Amino acid sequence: MKLSKERAAQLALEYVNKEKNENYKLELIGVEESKISPTYWAATFEVRTLEGHIIEGPLLILIDDDLQKAMSLEEAVEVRIEKNK
Repeated sequence: MKLSKERAAQLALEYVNKEKNENYKLELIGVEESKISPTYWAATFEVRTLEGHIIEGPLLILIDDDLQKAMSLEEAVEVRIEKNK
């Protein structure tokens, strides 16, 4: 892995904080090497109300180690399809 765990976490936080919402916040639960693919880090988040109640979770954000970019699972699938063409 080129990225450190700390850098992967930073990229995931930057990704989810691009479009902040005044009704909820995303709280980082953890970052680990992905079990889906060895070229990804997996960051998990809980979606919480501003009062701290869990709305949804865990939410998965993948960080592509080669591209050094965070993305949703759907975006990661699209990138993988494009790479394999």
